[in-house]
Amino acid sequence: MSMIEFQTCIEHGTIELPEEYRDLVRGRVRIIILIDEDEDNEDMVEFLLNHPYRSDTFTPLKRDEIYERR
Repeated sequence: MSMIEFQTCIEHGTIELPEEYRDLVRGRVRIIILIDEDEDNEDMVEFLLNHPYRSDTFTPLKRDEIYERR
């Protein structure tokens, strides 16, 4: 068994094989996917924009309350 290693992005569930390997790869293959956890982490702001937190008890502050100084 031979091994080829390359990095790529998966788009719509498709892995694109780099041009230089297309003539080498034929027939049945075994695919192992290693996910780079550092690159895959969504930042917290993006996560919250995509998954807003909902609360039945939340009451937004009124403008006066926001700027009130104690």
